[in-house]
Amino acid sequence: MTTLEMDFGGIAAGLFLSSVGLISIVISLFRPRSKDFSLLNFGLFCSLNGIRWLVEIPTMKTLVGFPFTFPYFHGLLTYALVIPFSAFLVGIFGRGLYDSMLWVFRSTIVYAVAAIASDLYSPEPLSDVSITSTVIVLWCLVWIVNILFIKRQRHIELRVLRIVFLTTLAYTAIDNLINLRVLPWGVNFEHAGFLVLCIGLGYVAAHHFFSTERKLLAIEQEIEIARRIQHSNLPGNLRSPSGLDVAARYVPMSTVAGDFYDIRIKEQSGVGILIADVSGHGVGAALIGSMLKVAFASQAECLANPARVLTEINRILQGKIEESFVTACSLFIDIANGRVLYANAGHPPPLLWRSSKKELSRFPLGGTILGPFPELVYENATLDLEEDDRIILYTDGIIETRSRTGEFFGDDRLEAFIKGHSSDSADCIADKFIEHLSRWSGRSQERALDDDLTLIVVDVVAEPDAPELGTTRKNAC
Repeated sequence: MTTLEMDFGGIAAGLFLSSVGLISIVISLFRPRSKDFSLLNFGLFCSLNGIRWLVEIPTMKTLVGFPFTFPYFHGLLTYALVIPFSAFLVGIFGRGLYDSMLWVFRSTIVYAVAAIASDLYSPEPLSDVSITSTVIVLWCLVWIVNILFIKRQRHIELRVLRIVFLTTLAYTAIDNLINLRVLPWGVNFEHAGFLVLCIGLGYVAAHHFFSTERKLLAIEQEIEIARRIQHSNLPGNLRSPSGLDVAARYVPMSTVAGDFYDIRIKEQSGVGILIADVSGHGVGAALIGSMLKVAFASQAECLANPARVLTEINRILQGKIEESFVTACSLFIDIANGRVLYANAGHPPPLLWRSSKKELSRFPLGGTILGPFPELVYENATLDLEEDDRIILYTDGIIETRSRTGEFFGDDRLEAFIKGHSSDSADCIADKFIEHLSRWSGRSQERALDDDLTLIVVDVVAEPDAPELGTTRKNAC
């Protein structure tokens, strides 16, 4: 029988393990949404062990050459493969009793680095096997104690895997005790024990990975429902009264967001606008946004008094949003009397562009955030409006957008853009600004923002008939 024929079984086993590991790694990397790294750690563990087995086969050294012939390569693999195995156990069973699993994982990294460095300065690799075996035996004892006594949700899969782990760790402990010459016999159980281990690890890795995938899919479906509900809360097909042209743009950072705005018409009188920003992001912030929708709708009779609107919304939110808070700005544009009433609750103050004077100014500051403080009373500020004036309301996602170098977009750039596009219609300037912010940030439009973004542009016009909200009264862009 030739050497190749004698080594064929070992080569096949090594290639099989390496292939299983590589496939597991590829699957885990192509599922980036999953936060479960069990399949990745399993793949790394199998791949390293498969390669380590191949390195030990004389035929493979002849066929492959370097690095298989490099004497320190086998030692490097031996030290490194314990890291993904320990990480796998931490991912499955948690930090362990008194954080022991976590400390073992950390120690595997430190030990691997120190052992590799020591080998490189030693006359031959794996020169101090007794130290390696002692460390592995201690690790095995910690893993066995945790696997037996740690409290986890009871599944038949985990009970079966505990038996597999105990069997395999017993094999490993016996082999290392043999290396320490504590046990008299010389039979090596490493390969048999490792095959049992691979079966167990593969089972639990696949179980956890695809279980996580199912949970993520269910969460994504729920978030999609939340997104639809949130978008249905935003105003649509509204008609602004004669004398105004309104454009609104809403760009969430994620699928659902904490920004909110609403526009309500008070017949024969004017338009009430609320723009708000809930602290945080995601579903929690979106739910609070839905609460704002209901709270603002309940103030339909007092739209002409923005201070009362904010006072009542703050009262409604008391005890309902826990540690979150809301910044908000409420406006009522009184078209008949040519003025705007305004109240602020810690929100970035709107901008007012005076076309006749070519001047840009800010609405007055003032007001405390909504939510944490009961019994707040807000006050109104009043500004006169003229034909061709423009009001810009926005959330801080605009000015806090960062470039690739980490620089904030800031107030100055926002003001400069508004001045430079004063002749554009409300719709036109809103579209151009979103495009400009995307280019400036150096990212795609879908990922241009570091926060949720809302922009509302209100133009005072002289045309008697009002189109649908968001349509262009001036020349198209």
